[in-house]
Amino acid sequence: MTGSLMPIGNAAVAAARGDAPDDADLRDAALRGLARAADLGDPVLAGKADAVLAHMADSDPEGALLVRIYRAFDVASAACRYGRARTGQAGSPVLTALHAAVCDCRAVSFDYTDLAGAVTTRTVLPLALVHPPQGIKLLAWCEKRRDHRQFFVSGLRDLTVRETGFRDRRLLLQQLADSTDVRAFADS
Repeated sequence: MTGSLMPIGNAAVAAARGDAPDDADLRDAALRGLARAADLGDPVLAGKADAVLAHMADSDPEGALLVRIYRAFDVASAACRYGRARTGQAGSPVLTALHAAVCDCRAVSFDYTDLAGAVTTRTVLPLALVHPPQGIKLLAWCEKRRDHRQFFVSGLRDLTVRETGFRDRRLLLQQLADSTDVRAFADS
């Protein structure tokens, strides 16, 4: 082998299976790590993460917006601290499809059952997946309500990723991140 790097360890296994993470997956993982750096209790590390984020405001403004949103919604759950993912949130195919739709800026449609048991059909522009203590949520621009909405992933049924894409993700993320009630929105 000359002139190229061979994946080793888990990366080699993932590459052999054909499910190696792409650049968008790696970027999202890095952004989530930066968002949670302050949770580790190390002020030096938190300061370094903040310095990276300040630089990102110019070099990757969408990434900086996502970190602000992840900080408002995501939590370091006990399951994460002990190395176990939470189960029962939604089937892996649903989360896989949602992650791809967020990354590709593709609209999705689904039937949604809210906490009161009401079922509605929605078409949304998916902006981010977040992990508050209540369960995984999809943050999206809802075409029916013409506003930002959040949906528990466990309440989604009959998910369809649409052919139609959208280009204004950064604008929609900016509106969500700048919302004066982003904390209230995160807590609802």
